Amino acid sequence: MSNMSIKTFLSVAARLPVETSVLLRGPHGIGKSQVVRQLAREFGLPVTDRRLSQMSEGDMIGLPSTDGETTRFNPPDWFKAACVSPVCLFLDELNRATPEVMQAAFQVVLDRELNGWKLHPGTRVFAAVNASAAYTVNEMDPALLDRFWTIDLSPTVEDWVTWARGGGVHDTIVDFIAGNEKWLDTPKDVDPGKVSPSRRSWERLSTSLKSAGVADSPNDPIFYPMCLGYVGPE
Repeated sequence: MSNMSIKTFLSVAARLPVETSVLLRGPHGIGKSQVVRQLAREFGLPVTDRRLSQMSEGDMIGLPSTDGETTRFNPPDWFKAACVSPVCLFLDELNRATPEVMQAAFQVVLDRELNGWKLHPGTRVFAAVNASAAYTVNEMDPALLDRFWTIDLSPTVEDWVTWARGGGVHDTIVDFIAGNEKWLDTPKDVDPGKVSPSRRSWERLSTSLKSAGVADSPNDPIFYPMCLGYVGPE
């Protein structure tokens, strides 16, 4: 496995050629989309985020038009924008897409174009997949996988604590994780469907506790029930 911390990933990915497509693999909630957005800020590019699992073939390649003699496909607005000016194009949940959408993504990654519309030379392509037997996903074609710079993102606790302190996560939660590292991520032996912690759920809990005005009041009657719904009882 090509495991890599966030710190190393950011350092290496920022120096890859523009035309190199990047594939991030890892379980849910570890911050794949956040690191793509962080890189985009460093590049000075807006992010165009598309969740391929929710797209049909028409959503991806656009719809045809005719001049009376021939037809051509009109690209979706988001893809045309990536052709007109540089963006960070983020194709999320690639391995949950239909085979037709995955084939369209193959052309974007391989040729940097789709139905004759070429990406802007400054546009960067990122994709992300949940890589685990616990997820219902499609197998990725080896020919597609070969076109990416592929890494298995394995953020360290230090990565998360550093990000959380600068990302608005409440100090109560950050200090708790810093002193109880084993509760940052979902336990490996957790029962399917059980509520358990993840890096994403700690962030969402922080937002909810602050919104309710109880982040500094653990004895408040709603503090524990609110935590229970995000990170489970342990």
